[in-house]
Amino acid sequence: MSSKQLLRVYTYVIALLLYIPIAFMVVSSFNSSPYIGVWEGFTTYWYQLLLRDSEAHIALVNSLTIAIVSSTLSVSTALLAALQVRGRRLTAVDALVYPPIVMPEVAEAVALFLAFTYLGVEKGWLTVMLGHTAFNLAFAYVTLTVSRVRFEELEDAARTLGAGRLQTFKDIILPLAMPGIVAALAITFLLSFTNFIKTLFTTGPGFYTLPILIWNRARRPGISEFASQNALNALATLVTLTALSIAVAYTAYMLRKAGR
Repeated sequence: MSSKQLLRVYTYVIALLLYIPIAFMVVSSFNSSPYIGVWEGFTTYWYQLLLRDSEAHIALVNSLTIAIVSSTLSVSTALLAALQVRGRRLTAVDALVYPPIVMPEVAEAVALFLAFTYLGVEKGWLTVMLGHTAFNLAFAYVTLTVSRVRFEELEDAARTLGAGRLQTFKDIILPLAMPGIVAALAITFLLSFTNFIKTLFTTGPGFYTLPILIWNRARRPGISEFASQNALNALATLVTLTALSIAVAYTAYMLRKAGR
């Protein structure tokens, strides 16, 4: 077997290890038995149960609003910063932006917790949103600066031919940067929507998002029908499908832009 074939087999094995647990979770969400590993027949009861789950509805609204506002703020701010970058050289901004990407998430979460506690800010929707924006900003900046270096010559040409800053931004920069903007929005939305650690450290009593709600119920299984194992599988399946749908939609958008 050639090295190329070995690499392909290795890739398939890694993919199986990643997706088998997800597939098991999805299948279990349609199991009529409330217990994992005991198949008693196909049912959609656990999904019907979610329609009556008021806590899940509140958590969904919290997750969506925080993810939308956080991704919008982080991408808008990152775009303004990226417009000041010329070429591929590293700047002082890069020195501040890249560390949060590689820093352990729990360290950032503790820092946010201490900062909000020191300031005496009541923890809830606002603190969670600001915490998500703080790390989303780094991912958005990196995504946008990578795409920006591809059209700097066109921007310079437009300015040379007499276009003003606003016209250059509207007619040159914004259309060419749109794939990068869409990518940054998709990445930051998913990072916020599915985030657990930073949310746990920046939330307050009575406020929760979907990841926090799933964790609260998973550590106390069976306290209610909504916290049964396969009810949690159904809720986690919907969160996973939401994330996958956004990823697929972004991939389709990029393929269409590439003319494929």
